[in-house]
Amino acid sequence: MQQKKTMPEGPYQPKETEQSIASYWLDNNLFKAPDNPEGPVFSMVMPPPNITSSLHLGHALDLTLPDIIARYKRIKGFSVCWFPGTDQAGIATHNVVERALEKEGLNREDLGREAFIEKVWEWKESCGNRIIEQIHLLGASADWSRLRFTKDPAYEKAIRHAFVRYYQDGLIYKGHRIVQYCPRCKTALSDIEVDFVEENNFLYYIHYPIENTDEFVTVATTRPETMLGDSAVAVNPSDERYQKWLGKKLLLPLTQRLIPLIADDHVEKDFGTGALKITPAHDSADYLIGQRHQLPEISVIDEGRTMNENAGPYQGLSIAKAREAILLDLEKQGLLIKKEPYTHSVGHCSRCHKTVEPVISEQWFLKTHHIAQNALQRVEAGDTRFIPDRWLKVYRDWMENINDWCISRQIWWGVQIPVWYCSCGEIYVAEEVPSSPCQKCGSNQWQQDEDVLDTWFGSALWPFAVMSWPDNSSDLSKYYPSSLLVTGFDIIFFWVARMLFAGLYFTGQVPFKDVYFHGLIRDSQGRKMSKSLNNGIDPAELIEKYGADALRFTLASLSTVHGQDICVDPVKIASSRNFINKIWNASRFALDKIDSIQESDSSKLPNHWDLWIQSRWNHLFAQLNEHFENFRFNEACNVIYSFFWDDFCDWYIEASKFCLNPKLLQDILRKTLIMMHPIIPFVTESLWAFFDDSDQSIMKAVLPEKYQLNPQESTDNQNEIDFIQRLVKSVRQLKSEFNLASPEGINIYVKSSCKNKAKLIQTFAKDIQLLAKVEQLSLCESVPPNAVSSIVYSDLEIWMPLPGLVDIEKDILLKQKKIDKLQKEIEKIASKISNQNFIQHAPKHLLEEIQVQDQELKAQLAHLQQRIDDLAQMKA
Repeated sequence: MQQKKTMPEGPYQPKETEQSIASYWLDNNLFKAPDNPEGPVFSMVMPPPNITSSLHLGHALDLTLPDIIARYKRIKGFSVCWFPGTDQAGIATHNVVERALEKEGLNREDLGREAFIEKVWEWKESCGNRIIEQIHLLGASADWSRLRFTKDPAYEKAIRHAFVRYYQDGLIYKGHRIVQYCPRCKTALSDIEVDFVEENNFLYYIHYPIENTDEFVTVATTRPETMLGDSAVAVNPSDERYQKWLGKKLLLPLTQRLIPLIADDHVEKDFGTGALKITPAHDSADYLIGQRHQLPEISVIDEGRTMNENAGPYQGLSIAKAREAILLDLEKQGLLIKKEPYTHSVGHCSRCHKTVEPVISEQWFLKTHHIAQNALQRVEAGDTRFIPDRWLKVYRDWMENINDWCISRQIWWGVQIPVWYCSCGEIYVAEEVPSSPCQKCGSNQWQQDEDVLDTWFGSALWPFAVMSWPDNSSDLSKYYPSSLLVTGFDIIFFWVARMLFAGLYFTGQVPFKDVYFHGLIRDSQGRKMSKSLNNGIDPAELIEKYGADALRFTLASLSTVHGQDICVDPVKIASSRNFINKIWNASRFALDKIDSIQESDSSKLPNHWDLWIQSRWNHLFAQLNEHFENFRFNEACNVIYSFFWDDFCDWYIEASKFCLNPKLLQDILRKTLIMMHPIIPFVTESLWAFFDDSDQSIMKAVLPEKYQLNPQESTDNQNEIDFIQRLVKSVRQLKSEFNLASPEGINIYVKSSCKNKAKLIQTFAKDIQLLAKVEQLSLCESVPPNAVSSIVYSDLEIWMPLPGLVDIEKDILLKQKKIDKLQKEIEKIASKISNQNFIQHAPKHLLEEIQVQDQELKAQLAHLQQRIDDLAQMKA
């Protein structure tokens, strides 16, 4: 990048600047990890975004936070390697392409498997590349020479290798088990791909006649259409209501089948009637009861959509139509007793959001209990650290109760299961297509399993498969285990837990040393962003409007080490943009001042403001290092903002207008740009060219050194400047009360009973006068006439005479209007506080906030009333 000597006029233009900087970084391969790293190594893997659409704000957060750490580690001297990539997103991508086909009046069966997969690849080439372009917009400094996609040939090889190894070790099996089935996606799902949503429904009460009696057992159910597949009715063994009938046979309504009344501890006595219909083929809990009691599994719904031959006269009906017909027939026979409104959780596909159906199906499963326990023990031993650590309990609860993982999917886009079948029944499991005839019958007619693997099966290998595993690559030896993973807590089960047990199983090592879980992105009202609410925000649009640095600074400033959810409001991003512009303008001012001073003038000795800013910069340096190391992103932003806006701009630059040390001014700016660079890389890179003579990127800069200061001298200086600042702020506030901006005609009198303070005022009178923007500052022993006062310290008061400055009568009227407004606000609060219903139901924190607000408003009221009294005396 060519160094420029003169900064452009006007405000910072992020759009043009950031595009240029992004191209500069990429064109010069500045993110590439060194081939032969020396010194400490820091590595990460990027949570691979799905190729299904453009990035959302969750992705922006996933990319910004690790990029901050990556850039920080670089300036600390680490060899950083950040592995980027994208994920095939099996079902999600499948759905997107299917919907595109539907618009053309086609479906995947019309095309056939090969043609459909070609369509998906075409779509991936157009949309997948857009994802990478958007990642570049954010400035994510990943090593793009190591870009991976979970359907690259090498990555597919790793997935097949993992399947074969699991299978050979007896951990993968094929069997008939109940699974969650999505009728829309036409595939089985794993348990954690099902979202449970509260729905308003009905609870139906149905009589089940007891064999050879006139008595009934009444069952309450939300799904009467599945009763045709009932294998039993179960009650709690301690429920006295049903003791006399245990072991009896019940006549299943609408059929001629007899089913037993059994006892099982799973049944809740307080639900419905306490009698539960058991349908092992259509309910996960019923399936487990059926396994315990060896009940038959009777499926009456095919693929979660239509009633099958076991449904008798209802065969061919949809679920909704079958429910309607069954209820009508039950009512005709006098077996439907009543129905009542009922709210319960219903499973929905996490991809298409349609209701799922539990079905018995032949699927491939991975046994997870043993490998999950190993992964749990290693995390609890501290081999991997969770930040914040409260997520360890969530992880533990899931790992201790983990079920076998259904890993097969009935879709076409994905890695096809590496299992081949011969017509004679022989099975061949290998990484590659069989190259020889069947050993059992000699046939060459192998047929590969039609199913593909769950996309999370491949994603679980991500931390080491991106490093060319199972090959013994140099990347694997240098960068595995990775140093840090940054991700949302919502995929602990989907991804983090699975990476942990897969990493340990295949490599013997945990895949990452630290995991930082950030919160979820929410809108300004605290709602989770979703398409249904139409409240999602496209980060590319925010970058177009405010700039990437502004978005990054906002996201980081809202990210706490505790991982709370993040409410994003464009107003906050606009505020961050203003801060970026402040950095730009302050740098231009400093550059102009530096260029206007002759070299011979730049060797002056440090003054009291120079010592103070060095001390403040040392404080910034210490805090930033601590915050970056401990993932306190919001606190890092706070100290950067406070130092640059307050210490550097409001005080040091203002003071430099009358006591300039250009050499130090430049040095402070250079060091500050380096320390801010991890969070706001674009503007700092752009400014670096004006303040550094090396003609190199700021990414090549090293961590600055602290200023060597005498501790006692620094403390004394800090106390002196604190005194000056407090006095200046008091004068400014007094001026502001009367809307006085210009220093002309403003005389400030300072009265103090403390000799040390009076001496400090004499020493720094010029500083105070110039910074407070007053015409004259004087010590006095008596109160000047017609003046208003403000207490700075208990032993120091300032006075400002008003004649010639203020229209007293007009000012009294203005203050009276403010008093009227304050009194109305105080009355509103009093009304709330006197409302007992509000007091009893309002949250504690809200009551405390109201009380604080009430006290502040009353203090303002008292101050204004005193001011009016003072002014009235002057008028008299």
